[in-house]
Amino acid sequence: MDSQLTTSLPDRAILIYWRLVPNNGRTLVCTSYRTARGLELRVGVEDEPPVLRADVATHVEARRLSEVWRQEIGRSTAA
Repeated sequence: MDSQLTTSLPDRAILIYWRLVPNNGRTLVCTSYRTARGLELRVGVEDEPPVLRADVATHVEARRLSEVWRQEIGRSTAA
């Protein structure tokens, strides 16, 4: 099959775990995505490239990591 004719499906958002509005007013969103490689967790400002991303095996793992990231971001923005 010609690789030029092969298209990959776009990543699909599955679940938003949280939204945070730091002091700069730009809302950070933590969302899981279904990708060609599997499940991925991302944090970033909507419609911009993510600032954090990680491949995860399950939604349970995604939920746990999202909470770790939320706490870390909360501590860093409180300082």
